[in-house]
Amino acid sequence: MNSRWRQLFLQRIDLGLPASIALCIVCVVVAALARVLLGVLGPTLPFATFFPAVLISALFGGVFAGLLAIVLSIFTVWWVFAEPAFSFAMPDRVHLANFILFGLSGLLVVALALVHRQLLFAVAAKERERQLLVGEIEHRSKNVLAVTASLIRQTVKDAALADTLIRRVCAVADTRGLMEESGTDAVSLRALLDAGVVQPHGTERIVLSGEDVDLSARQARALQLVVHELGTNALKYGALSQPGGHIAIDWRIDEDGRIAIDWRELDGPKVAAPASHNFGSRLILATLQQINAELTPSFPETGYCYRIVLPREA
Repeated sequence: MNSRWRQLFLQRIDLGLPASIALCIVCVVVAALARVLLGVLGPTLPFATFFPAVLISALFGGVFAGLLAIVLSIFTVWWVFAEPAFSFAMPDRVHLANFILFGLSGLLVVALALVHRQLLFAVAAKERERQLLVGEIEHRSKNVLAVTASLIRQTVKDAALADTLIRRVCAVADTRGLMEESGTDAVSLRALLDAGVVQPHGTERIVLSGEDVDLSARQARALQLVVHELGTNALKYGALSQPGGHIAIDWRIDEDGRIAIDWRELDGPKVAAPASHNFGSRLILATLQQINAELTPSFPETGYCYRIVLPREA
């Protein structure tokens, strides 16, 4: 809602002089009509409805429109609502005091509106700078990834191994896109799993369950790589290597306030504990150690199961 209001405000913030004057007149006329309606209901303050007219004129039309609204409001009240009506008779002390008080209050409203406009201009300018910087970073990141992929292919003669390394590098780099979508340095765990597992392997084979929690950027980068490795292993050796196999991923906040993630592979080939850790397994362990996370694997015949527990940082 706040974003929509800001967009609407910024779209109309640079009215020209004729449009500003027209806006001011419309606001004062509407305020006068509202004042007449309030007068039918009973006694009310003479300028009760004119403060919004000054505020709107100043916000959307600028300082000149706000000052003009103050002057028009005073003359409108003087001519229409001061006795005798429809004449510019010499005001008594009460009306004169009301005019002076409204004028001073109106100046304060205009000043606050001007500050508000300047703040919104500054926010809009910063947002444009941020978007430009993000675009430049993304462009440079893509160039770096392209150069990195080229170097890997030129250095590693085994094409399959080179492709594996490139996918691992890209898995870490993809976390930047998730942070840009969230608009903060925190990353949704559900969004990370959706991008890292569900989208590559399909919603019919991956089931996610758990209330959404946020990860820090550091945790997200590590888990993105871990999830990529687990998905690759499942596709080669686990549940995703069988037509009917699927993966259930559940997560929750445990009694110690940590994030507990359970990765369960079902309806795949029978499995057993490996005799030794391959490079992928060592990479997963080393990556999780960097974020103080614990990995507990288990190997029931129904498929590989892993529990990852990590502290909350976001």
